[in-house]
Amino acid sequence: MAFLRELCLTLAACAACAAPARSSAGSPPIDVTATPEPVRGGHAAVDLSGTWITGSEGEPAAARISLHPQCNSNPGYWLLEQSGDTLRAWTIAESESKGTPSGSPTSSVPASGWVSGTDAVIGLPDSRYVLRYDSASGHLRGTLNGAPFWAVRVDIIRREGCIPVP
Repeated sequence: MAFLRELCLTLAACAACAAPARSSAGSPPIDVTATPEPVRGGHAAVDLSGTWITGSEGEPAAARISLHPQCNSNPGYWLLEQSGDTLRAWTIAESESKGTPSGSPTSSVPASGWVSGTDAVIGLPDSRYVLRYDSASGHLRGTLNGAPFWAVRVDIIRREGCIPVP
């Protein structure tokens, strides 16, 4: 009997040690590299259209963030356009208005992709995003060419009274 009690305590201790670490929000951390490859064919369960800020480290906790750039600054962001289960994405590079043309900060050819349920795949010849929309956080998480990647919706709020650059 004592042997069984000790065995149960040992197993309980092992199970507690083997349990995944939990974040302060109470959900287990997401291993984006373990995200299975999505399969195209389902209907989109989410609309991903809008403006997103992206990264690979330091994911913000907020479901949506606001940026208040200086008058002559333009933050970098990602613009997604969804129609049904089809996605198009443009990368808008960070830039600073200096009064002289500097070429287009916008990617001229949109990346194309698709949404199935809450999974999304977007690709260009040199970049492939495999993402999943997390309804609890409102974020997109997954990989860009196999490396961790996240995207969070962003509102870019322009200052009033800015004098246009000549």
